[in-house]
Amino acid sequence: MIRTACFLLLALVLVVPAAAQNWELVWSDEFDYTGLPDPAKWTHEVGGSGWGNNELQFYTENDLDNASVADGVLTITALKESMSGRDYTSARLVTRDKGEWTYGRFEIRAKLPTGRGTWPALWLLYAESNYGGGGWPDNGEIDIMEHVGFDPGVVHATIHTAAFNHGDGTQVGSQTTVPDFDTEFHTYALEWGPQRLEAFVDDTKYFTFENQGTGWEAWPFDQPMFMILNIAVGGDWGGAQGIDDTIFPAAMQIDYVRVYQDPQAQPTVALTSPAASGDFDEGGTITLSADAADAGGTIDHVAFLQGDGVLGIDTEAPYTVDVENVQAGCYQVRARAVDADGYEQVTEPLAITVGNPATCERAPYLMAAQAVPGDVEAEYFDLGGEDVAYNDFTTGNDGGDWIRTDENVDIEPTLDLGGGFNVTNISRREWLEYTLDVQEAGKYTLDVRVAGNAGGSFDLSLEGEAIAETETFNDTGGEQQWSIARISNVILEEGLQTLRFTANTTGFNFNKITFRFISSVSTEDGAALPQALRLEEAYPNPLRDRATLSYQLAEAGFARLAVYDVLGRRVATLVERVQPAGPHTATFDASALAGGFYLAVLETTHGRRTQRLVVTR
Repeated sequence: MIRTACFLLLALVLVVPAAAQNWELVWSDEFDYTGLPDPAKWTHEVGGSGWGNNELQFYTENDLDNASVADGVLTITALKESMSGRDYTSARLVTRDKGEWTYGRFEIRAKLPTGRGTWPALWLLYAESNYGGGGWPDNGEIDIMEHVGFDPGVVHATIHTAAFNHGDGTQVGSQTTVPDFDTEFHTYALEWGPQRLEAFVDDTKYFTFENQGTGWEAWPFDQPMFMILNIAVGGDWGGAQGIDDTIFPAAMQIDYVRVYQDPQAQPTVALTSPAASGDFDEGGTITLSADAADAGGTIDHVAFLQGDGVLGIDTEAPYTVDVENVQAGCYQVRARAVDADGYEQVTEPLAITVGNPATCERAPYLMAAQAVPGDVEAEYFDLGGEDVAYNDFTTGNDGGDWIRTDENVDIEPTLDLGGGFNVTNISRREWLEYTLDVQEAGKYTLDVRVAGNAGGSFDLSLEGEAIAETETFNDTGGEQQWSIARISNVILEEGLQTLRFTANTTGFNFNKITFRFISSVSTEDGAALPQALRLEEAYPNPLRDRATLSYQLAEAGFARLAVYDVLGRRVATLVERVQPAGPHTATFDASALAGGFYLAVLETTHGRRTQRLVVTR
């Protein structure tokens, strides 16, 4: 370690890096010991598999010739020696299961090796496999520093994701020159938050990557990552101009590794209403309220959750959402605060019982039935479990660590912009049930979004009565290539009803059902049924520049139609005035917005309706 005579100065550096006054040290290795790297902090990854880059070294375990600590410095050494069929040895140290972080400032003070064929790296890799296929590049890689020996003094910072990776030649990064990289120590740093990544050399920023809100394919960086320190030999990049065997041993020296986080970054949130667990009347309204604050900025919005499902969002204090016409059941509600920088905090769940506790076996997932017309998302099947709300032949949620992980239904992310989540691994005779609230009797069209290599077949029934003949669909081109199976001229009565989706074939995916109101029906005496509050899906959707939103007001009064981004920030107000009852339209101009998910929200004194929007670029 590079020592100073002023121990007070060192102590101050350990508390606050020069680049950010709010950072506080949460993990470090100062290498103030002798011998092997601290096993409480580092694990040796072992092997000579090439590591996906056709590298030529064998990574050893607990070998002082390849990784040792002395005089306050960790030294990782690549050697020209044969081991397990490889001509070189080196070390690869990781903090997996010993140090994993979501967001922060990561600092490594290092002196790099020189010589053609060396490829040292300081980087972060995903600790959880939640996105896409569960591996690389879907779950992300952040290279804080890479250096290839044939290009001395040029260091690189790079990100790799499903959308941007070196396998496809689409990686995103930047480079800068450090002339004395091999003779002097330099601090290589990353600052990582929900909205951006920034890389530094000696506190000079040279790379920024922004979260554009377009989904996990471009930004999987919202989950824990661990640190890796290594020297590779050769490989697709490091060995692109061959290897100079006269350079060995080649060593990287590391003075310290430090991880900081900002205690003021996380907002605070407390669920204030209901004040405690309790019983509520079926058919009534439950008011959910929360207090939220952010010491380092402002609160963007507060979302109220039942399980993993969003009951409602409020963007202005006091943060309140009313859940109307709640149905009998046992629920877990939480409040999640998100600040303007994208940091979030979630309260512990609060148990709420509606109606008779004996009814806890069966309940709509979002406390109130899913509104029709509108979307019925596949993952929002009723509460109640196996043989009550669904029948699934396998144990556990095999779709990943996403939502409803305590259920047996397999749920995974839907990979296109219009998706969200879908039920996967569907087998013949499996079924799911949903409690619907049909808000206007009439004629409907049902669009069932499905995908599968061999097509598929399913039944839909309401209250045990088949809606239509068995629906089939052909090969859609893949398990994530989506198609619409359309059921027309379905007559629905007003009120609460149970919908059952039953698979007749094995091996397809189910994303959602969109109920589209077509026309009213008449009562027995010939009078038209009353109007209902309604917000139709935008057309076109997905959209590039403009879309039309059609909506209907049940009664004359104040109406607000606005569009929000994925963080709950209002990006457009389309209507905000008193309007007469009946049908209306509004135009949404998205030409100045980034591609991604948005939410159209219609609010009146008589209720609230939402529709998902997808802007493509």
